[in-house]
Amino acid sequence: MINEIAAETGPDCPACGRAGVTASTHGSAEGTVGYARCGCGRWLVVLAGRVIGFTMG
Repeated sequence: MINEIAAETGPDCPACGRAGVTASTHGSAEGTVGYARCGCGRWLVVLAGRVIGFTMG
């Protein structure tokens, strides 16, 4: 159960520090790119496990 929860959470939001919940992932030439939704309302852009951008919320 804990592994399932960990798989659903993404990296921490740089604005509030909470873990994002992965909404989608896609393969790219740079690695896996994904989008995660944080509890504070921001969308996170994640590339190869690192947040590379986020909305202003």
